[in-house]
Amino acid sequence: MSIAFAQEPSMVGTPTMLDQTSYFARMAHLRTKSAGFELNNRFVKELNVMRFSGAIPFSSGVCSGMYQTYGFGDYREHTFSVGLAKNITPRWALGLQTRPTFETFGKAYPSRFSMDLNASAFAKLSANLYADTELHIPVRVSSNTRENAPLQSFLRMNLSYVFSKYGQTSLSVKQQLPYKTEVAMQLCYTPLYPLTIFGNAGSSSDCGFGIQYVFNRITCRFQTQYRPIVGYSTTIGIHYQHSEFTKKTSYDM
Repeated sequence: MSIAFAQEPSMVGTPTMLDQTSYFARMAHLRTKSAGFELNNRFVKELNVMRFSGAIPFSSGVCSGMYQTYGFGDYREHTFSVGLAKNITPRWALGLQTRPTFETFGKAYPSRFSMDLNASAFAKLSANLYADTELHIPVRVSSNTRENAPLQSFLRMNLSYVFSKYGQTSLSVKQQLPYKTEVAMQLCYTPLYPLTIFGNAGSSSDCGFGIQYVFNRITCRFQTQYRPIVGYSTTIGIHYQHSEFTKKTSYDM
């Protein structure tokens, strides 16, 4: 049982720790030490998710780590993540992550352990067109995991087009087994830097909106996502970067 965050806005701009849960390869362009925190209210307070993350650039790439937890009563889920993102060419980057997860049930049942693997790629196709690809592979490595549960691997692809210095649009396609293909579109608009407004709508009738604001070295993001039947999921995130943000994107090559 793994909790995934609502899809982060796929903004092409200075990469932050908030990119770590989706399209991880973008972090190869991170230039300075960073840390982040997110709180995600998934429809009811019992499903609140907290996440702490950090990253350090090296000459061979960007190494990052993350700890995520949620649960209620005797049940608690702990997910750790260790990843490496690296520029392969000036226009192409790769990212690899491993995510071990521990589930505990108090004294009533034995704990469970599982492992997820993520591979992602980020490419600059032209001056205004960017592409992301992400492959998620769950691996069950413990005898206490649910052996009959389906392994919900997925492939997600995203195209982002920057149509002006104020805005961009994105189209993403996600295929998760054994579910139907999902298609989503997003629009990001920056009326006045450092404020960005974004919204999205998907084929599964979900939609959302949010805002992001940059204060010197700190990025703050508020996002809410609506899904039929279950309702709203709200995320608040904050990211600190060791050096001051600049208006120029780190993806320029």
